[in-house]
Amino acid sequence: MNENCYIKSFQQGDTQAFRETFDCFHARLCYFASSLLPKEYDPEDIVQEVFVKLWQKKEQFSDAETIKAFLYIAVKNACINIYKHDKIVKKYSDLLGAEEAEEDNTIAHIVETEVLDNIHRALQKLPAGCRNILELSYFQELKNKEIAERLQISINTVKTQKKRALHLLRAIMKVTSLWLY
Repeated sequence: MNENCYIKSFQQGDTQAFRETFDCFHARLCYFASSLLPKEYDPEDIVQEVFVKLWQKKEQFSDAETIKAFLYIAVKNACINIYKHDKIVKKYSDLLGAEEAEEDNTIAHIVETEVLDNIHRALQKLPAGCRNILELSYFQELKNKEIAERLQISINTVKTQKKRALHLLRAIMKVTSLWLY
């Protein structure tokens, strides 16, 4: 579906167009919110409320970029409102320094979220064995020997699979980055 048809459908209340938007941004926005919220808050709640606002204002969006910008700004603002509500504004502003630092921090969180989402999508395209070894190595921080023992394979197989996975991941990310903009 081209963007113009998608936007018209979205503005007219097409639930499938809304679902595609939800599926595209939900995980990213949850990660973004969790990076801004204190640990005791559920980022899922914030994101759900933002999607409700998006649906209520659906006629106001003229392109996909304004939808994306709205979602990130709305999540950011909701997180800031939580801080205000809990009277942590002073502590929050002390941590960030000034408004400029807040904006830089927000941009850094957005970039980090987008990069992690791209990496996650690329990892899903890897063969299961390669993906499993990468996850154990980089996300669970296991040594090659520990991975070999856990998977009951040789250390050389772990090294070979890790090398192959990184090679494939680079190739996938290279192709993916061409389509990002």
